[in-house]
Amino acid sequence: MASKYVNVREYTVRAHKRLIRTRVFNFVCKQCNQSTKRETYGPRPLYCERCRPPQASRKSIMRSQKAKPRAMVYNSEIDFN
Repeated sequence: MASKYVNVREYTVRAHKRLIRTRVFNFVCKQCNQSTKRETYGPRPLYCERCRPPQASRKSIMRSQKAKPRAMVYNSEIDFN
């Protein structure tokens, strides 16, 4: 079983290196119907790297900042002075 070290940068934990176990799958691509190999650490892939190239994780793409509270002006009928 192949393995490799991956640099992990997260805000919730200290940056570190993690050893992940990868496997090489031999399969037939669903789109182009050609026999191919693909190394992955997850479940068996359905498509080759030409038909569906690897993408960045959605968490790293969708980094949004928390909305800042806005100052509001309230008008009151009661006079406090």
